[in-house]
Amino acid sequence: MMPIRTLAAAACAATVLGLPAAATAAPLATPADCDAAQAAADRAESEFEAMKSEYLAQIADGGHPDASQRQALADADVARATARAEAERICNAV
Repeated sequence: MMPIRTLAAAACAATVLGLPAAATAAPLATPADCDAAQAAADRAESEFEAMKSEYLAQIADGGHPDASQRQALADADVARATARAEAERICNAV
């Protein structure tokens, strides 16, 4: 029977040796991928700005946005930031 330390060392070595192959197997992004990601980020930005304008207009009219409206605005902000980060990641890989 093999000691646990030997098995653990073998498993660790297999994992470490397998990482570089997996990292280099990732496909490269194309300029079309970058364009699509930029378009998605622009759409997310537009949606956020439209929602923010409606939110601020409601406040200016004396209204009080409820929790769901505040959450929707926060969700749109997260979607905008995520889309922009994804576009940056893809476009930097081109």
